[in-house]
Amino acid sequence: MKKFLPLLIAALLLTACGKNPAQARADYDLAMKYMRGAGVPQDSSRGITYLQRAADEGSADAQLTLGFLYLRGTGVPRDSTKALGLFLQAGEQGNKDAQYNAGLMYVRGEGTQADFAKAAQWFEKAALLDDPGAQFNMGVMTMNGEGVTRNPLTAYAWFALADEKGFAGAKAEMAKAKSAMTSDQTGYLGRTIAELKKRVQRGNTEKKEAPSTQGQNQPL
Repeated sequence: MKKFLPLLIAALLLTACGKNPAQARADYDLAMKYMRGAGVPQDSSRGITYLQRAADEGSADAQLTLGFLYLRGTGVPRDSTKALGLFLQAGEQGNKDAQYNAGLMYVRGEGTQADFAKAAQWFEKAALLDDPGAQFNMGVMTMNGEGVTRNPLTAYAWFALADEKGFAGAKAEMAKAKSAMTSDQTGYLGRTIAELKKRVQRGNTEKKEAPSTQGQNQPL
């Protein structure tokens, strides 16, 4: 009986908090079916109802998708503040698309006042989950000293990671960052890139990423 006690406690805690991962996934899947008309009559209104339910139940995918709907005013009133709140909820659960978009909204001052420090924090979270757009944007912010300390060497390393995934413009930015380095810094290029790659590998190992439902990241 002892070995089942932790599972029982976990179940009770989920019930007490109103969170049910299995129900959240089921409601999210049903929401997508209604939104797309897949196997059921297409009904965006009903889809959004299930999407909100799944988001309230803790589905990061639902929070991300609903965030985009509020950001664009698709099927719901346009509300960038709600959109940001939903991205932050999903981002806290490790959804890298939500983390990226939260960073973008802090840069642009959408749904909140512009805050480069917070933008860099969210971009870094996504970058350490190996998102190339976030890695590129971390390079931009580190090169310009926006929200983080200016450091061409670290910026080069972020650009290098994005370039390895074929991110457009990363190679050109690597050249700019290298030209801004001191002679001492250029000697640490290989080591800095290797250390950053280790951080990315550690981030992916420590946090099991939720399945991505969006792919709409943009460079700054």
